[in-house]
Amino acid sequence: MAKILIAGCGDLGSGLATNLVAQGHTITGIRRTKHDFPDGVKGITGDLVTMSDEALPDTDLIFLIMTPKGRHEAAYRAAYFDTAQVLIRRYKNMPKPPKVFFVSSTSVYGQSQGEWIDETTPAQPESATANILLETEQALAAVLPSVAVRCSGIYGAGRFRLLEKVLSGENWQANSWTNRVHRDDVVSALVLLANVALANAALMDKPLPQQVIVTDQTPVSMWEVKLWLATCLGAKIAVSDSGQFTPTSGKRIQGQYLLSQGWTLRYPSYVVGYQALLTEFKP
Repeated sequence: MAKILIAGCGDLGSGLATNLVAQGHTITGIRRTKHDFPDGVKGITGDLVTMSDEALPDTDLIFLIMTPKGRHEAAYRAAYFDTAQVLIRRYKNMPKPPKVFFVSSTSVYGQSQGEWIDETTPAQPESATANILLETEQALAAVLPSVAVRCSGIYGAGRFRLLEKVLSGENWQANSWTNRVHRDDVVSALVLLANVALANAALMDKPLPQQVIVTDQTPVSMWEVKLWLATCLGAKIAVSDSGQFTPTSGKRIQGQYLLSQGWTLRYPSYVVGYQALLTEFKP
């Protein structure tokens, strides 16, 4: 069994930890605040950026799953690049450095003319925050064996922002392509990646790709999603120009690597995923 560090043991990290503990692995979890960790996890509460090397355990695999405190450049740099530097400092000189899975975002693909995107598409970030994500990916890959796990928009239990927006009656912005993935499917993807990495290490098999896309494989127009939600919620359809139904921006994302490894989506489309969320939602 392996020793695995989950740096960022919040919602996604806790789901991952629970699955890996059940498989018999030794799990250490770090979270910035709070002291509640899944059963069987050795928990460390504190800011990773200020931790000493001695506080971080020897490990076989690392999952870096951070959440910025805001959607601006400084928050992203603190959450992603600065935490990656701590891991690089701690583990770069080990005889056998651990494999690092950095949970990144498909926002590193700045393409926005309806292009199809997959793991072979070059990242072309257009925003300052996306640039920091790519910079973090590159910093890790330059020193440690690492995989950038690029997730599209994550939704799921307790994540009601889009439902609240549809209910608000706020005028819908210009239509665009959107790509989503359910939180539970992200967790199952991370579990699969851990298992593939450990199996490959044991068998001296071929290395993992440098980047993996995690998405539900069903790109869709944002207005289609909002229309479906508005119908379910009995909300106003806040469209000023219904002649613009065809998306004018965004990208269409699919990833092949996880599917090639046997990954099965529990929520293969927004309809399946949001049905469960609507049951939970109480406006």
